[in-house]
Amino acid sequence: MSFKPVILIYDLNNALVDDIAASIGTTGLYTSINTYNEANAFDVVRQYNRGFGLLTNKLSCIIIGWNHHKKRRDQFLFKLRELERRYPFRKPTPVILITEDHLQELRQIALDPADGGASAYLHSDSFKGVIAEVLHKIVYEEKAVELGEEAFKALREED
Repeated sequence: MSFKPVILIYDLNNALVDDIAASIGTTGLYTSINTYNEANAFDVVRQYNRGFGLLTNKLSCIIIGWNHHKKRRDQFLFKLRELERRYPFRKPTPVILITEDHLQELRQIALDPADGGASAYLHSDSFKGVIAEVLHKIVYEEKAVELGEEAFKALREED
């Protein structure tokens, strides 16, 4: 019996979470866990921890958005990275950001490998056409780091 990779989806916008889940659900390749608040999302991260949180968790990817009510450094992405950096044997979990904010500063900190380390930064109006392909590259081709580096390089070239 083979298990499908587990994808955590979190955003305050319930409709966006449901759209993301529907978009990746049509592939039949993944199991998604939909969460609509940060507390539930971190509960899922803790449930999928290995080695009491010391090792990389079993989530294949996390798809999140920005919370407009929080400061930039208080976002889920940076809390997750802070948690992961505490342990030397834990690799960063691949993250895809889907948001309507395409401010240069937000993209910069999210995609910076030394900071947010996101693998992709997609717009909420156009993610449906590319999310399955991006997720496949991250999960099955294990190119999360390469995708993030390419996106960060492209962002820096825009400047």
